[in-house]
Amino acid sequence: MHSDPIPLPDMPREQRPSVAERFTQILDVFASGPDRMFLEEITAATGLPRSTVFRLLTQLVDLHWLEHDSRGYGPGLRMQTMARPRDYSQLRAAAAGLLNDLQIGTGGVAHLTVLEGSSVYFLDRIGGAASAGIPSQVATRLPAESTVSGRALLAGLEPERVDALMTAGPHVRSRADLSALHERLNRVRQRQGLAFVPGHSCPMSISAVAAPVVGPDGVVGAISVACRGTVELAHIAPMVWAAARRTSQVLTPGRSGSTARTRLSHRTRVGVVN
Repeated sequence: MHSDPIPLPDMPREQRPSVAERFTQILDVFASGPDRMFLEEITAATGLPRSTVFRLLTQLVDLHWLEHDSRGYGPGLRMQTMARPRDYSQLRAAAAGLLNDLQIGTGGVAHLTVLEGSSVYFLDRIGGAASAGIPSQVATRLPAESTVSGRALLAGLEPERVDALMTAGPHVRSRADLSALHERLNRVRQRQGLAFVPGHSCPMSISAVAAPVVGPDGVVGAISVACRGTVELAHIAPMVWAAARRTSQVLTPGRSGSTARTRLSHRTRVGVVN
């Protein structure tokens, strides 16, 4: 098994790569290479000893710069957050007309959001006459678990991924907080991703419904409607769900949503549980 001698053979001590330089070498591989790589590939790309690469990768995973699963190593939450802003133009274009229709049909404020780290980022907002009563703003971020859109987005992730996002975020979450969040997300998953916040449970008396937008590789966004006061969420929910499904179909032609919409319509008659 290789070791990492100090200093390296045939290299003066002052020329030996620093720990920071070695970390940078590894991160650079992911910045310019594939999204997923195995240990041997990273070792070959950096030219560093295998044992050194493994040790550094372990530290980078622990610090959330990288993540590791059966597909190998890939960019983690910190690296993704510091990357260049993503291009959401395709998602926004797919949802634009549907958001307008949704706002008119419900009388509420329609939103398009995405998940960035442990936060929800507001891409678009169509307010109409209800705009003044809902304090949301485009290009702002809120903790994902505290918003109806965030719950719809988080429910599309594996529980382990949710834990990684929550523990790496800027807000401290206790085990009890995470346990309560997972219970909420399980209920959302049972409704095929549909999330509710009844007005009576919100300090600002805002009722909201959100549904996930699905792309080729999974959930890529959420469409939601928020209304001031107590409203019949079971009436609004199918409209929100249909808008999200149609947006998904634009992003992924051939995706069928008829079966899911039928199940949703039945479930929403049963009642709304946050």
